[in-house]
Amino acid sequence: MSKSAGTPLEIMKAQLKELSQKKFKQKYYVPSLWTEAGKPLNDGKEAVEVNPGEFFLKHIEAIEKHRVENIDPLKSLNSQIKGGKGGSWINDEAIYNMFVRLTTAFDHNQDGKLGGDAKDVTLCNGVRESGTFLKAIAMLGYIKSLGCSVIHLLPITSIGHDGNKGELGSPYAIKNPYKIEETLADPLLGMSAEEQFKAFIEACHIMGIRVICEFVFRTASKDSDIIAEHPDWVYWIDEKVQDRKIGETDPEKIATTYGNPVFESQDLHVINSKVAAHDFNDLPAPSSIYRNFFKLAPEKKNIKLTKDGKYTAKAKDPVTKKMCDVRIPGAFADWPPDDNQPPWGDVTYLKMYKDENSENPEFNYIAYNTIRMYDNKLAQPELANAELWEYIIDLIPTYQTKYGIDGVMVDMGHAVPVELMRRLIEKARKTDPNFCFLSENFEITQSSVDAGYNAVVGYSWWVEYRRDGMYDMLEHLGSQGVPLAFFGAVENHNTPRAAARAGKELYSKYAFLVNTMLPHSIVFIHSGQELGETMPVNTGLDFSNEDLKSLSGKKLALFDLCAYNWNGNHEMLGFMQKVIKLRKEFGGAVLQKSPESFCKLLTGHSDVIAFIRRGEGTHVMVLFNRDFENALGSEIDLHWCLPTDCKELKDQISGKTFEVKYQKLKYNLMPGEAVLLAW
Repeated sequence: MSKSAGTPLEIMKAQLKELSQKKFKQKYYVPSLWTEAGKPLNDGKEAVEVNPGEFFLKHIEAIEKHRVENIDPLKSLNSQIKGGKGGSWINDEAIYNMFVRLTTAFDHNQDGKLGGDAKDVTLCNGVRESGTFLKAIAMLGYIKSLGCSVIHLLPITSIGHDGNKGELGSPYAIKNPYKIEETLADPLLGMSAEEQFKAFIEACHIMGIRVICEFVFRTASKDSDIIAEHPDWVYWIDEKVQDRKIGETDPEKIATTYGNPVFESQDLHVINSKVAAHDFNDLPAPSSIYRNFFKLAPEKKNIKLTKDGKYTAKAKDPVTKKMCDVRIPGAFADWPPDDNQPPWGDVTYLKMYKDENSENPEFNYIAYNTIRMYDNKLAQPELANAELWEYIIDLIPTYQTKYGIDGVMVDMGHAVPVELMRRLIEKARKTDPNFCFLSENFEITQSSVDAGYNAVVGYSWWVEYRRDGMYDMLEHLGSQGVPLAFFGAVENHNTPRAAARAGKELYSKYAFLVNTMLPHSIVFIHSGQELGETMPVNTGLDFSNEDLKSLSGKKLALFDLCAYNWNGNHEMLGFMQKVIKLRKEFGGAVLQKSPESFCKLLTGHSDVIAFIRRGEGTHVMVLFNRDFENALGSEIDLHWCLPTDCKELKDQISGKTFEVKYQKLKYNLMPGEAVLLAW
């Protein structure tokens, strides 16, 4: 394919024009929902056959017709369009969370399966059926039509292979954070993944859509590019030590195999008490048996990469001073310290601090007190692993200058050393003062504000489906208030799908409506939720043993080749589209931040919940029945806020009307029904 001069999107456009003039030798189908920018969503239809060159070319041309004026799309939008300072623009935006490999995957030849080529499972006769940046560009009209203005990308960097789960491996098993994963490049084009990513950013910016990338700073794949050059950036253990088996119960085998270190009950009590009191002095260490698994970092000349892609080496035992064979250990859940998950076989923890005595180290092991709740004796400025920190700190400015990204999500940001994050944020904001920082923190506290974050993930997805959880959440987030913005997420890539919980899409609807209308919430759509997807992407958070048993043996998209069901009707899609539109329409009330803008109401039923958002002379009322089996009715006294001449209120979503008499709202809600009233 011929090379052209111009911006990445212009080069892509030229190549697509060339492709469109040729007859495509096989059938190529795309979802009807992937509509061009400016056109309404075409739900309820089956896949359509297209010439891929023509299809993608039309999408780029439509994007160019909807260009935001007076912006340079090759640069971040943060200083070019209106929005809050210091990254606070995120507060009033709507996020579409995209896992490119999954979100844009499709069975293009409609043979009932994805990919399958012998050398590359993502391909089928040379066509990539897993997601690509080219297909992500074709989704921009769809995403904009949903009402979203920000795309949050799960990691798009190169994926390691040592210990990979599934067919493709996790995007969090990062081999090189400075390189883009090549399987995200579409082979229809003669452009690298890096070039196609640049074109994607350019297309987003043309439409006024900001892009946030997710980065992982605490771990790397076990075959990471950094290991051969910087063996002291990771931990090494005796090659003879075996990984602990899943579900192991034999105390002797638990003690002599590698996994989360086991603590005695009295030590656990001390650990939990100290951490709760923020006392990180003299934190209890793991047993000497566990600590002795770990050896000193090998010299570079003693490192080998085996034929099956695993790093091994000869290194010194700090106790015996003898040389022994060593390997890279997997990571594991770092908190609480008695978590019994098996090691994560595809990643290892980075060594954030060096020991004061390198030959007789005190903290040369992976445990809660070396990788998260850093012991004060270890977390000294002079012991910081300086070269590693600089490598991490330089990552975001590289993406800012090379790609023009608008913000980052920091995976487990609250567990990164405070000083490292301070320096990282400071350097990124020197490049772009309005750069946005998001943290995968489930707590919504002042500490995240102090650290420089603009928003956190929050915890709504974890509590609102529980009977008392919804009440507690509304009391905290609404009545008491929180110090910074949080995701109005009903689900994410680690949790059960909302439509898989009790109530299915009825629950998904009312939870999305509630979350979207809360003070400080940021609209958040985890891709697939709008399609009513029930299969989780991963089973990392909030899964019961029964859930895990039922999912055993099934493909999970975080590791395997999977796709969404884009064909047919998607009731949730239109609902979410309307709710996001209403949030903007009634922004004078909904976008207020203070607790005074929120008021819970007495409904007469414990399973009927209602609250009002108010501001700038507008009132918005959310009313829903969380009983999925019974219709419930009663009345709500609104004499304090409703005009005396009001006779009825209309649901802004469905158009259903509710009688008002003497400033009392009479309601009768169907099982799981949720409505939004405004005056």
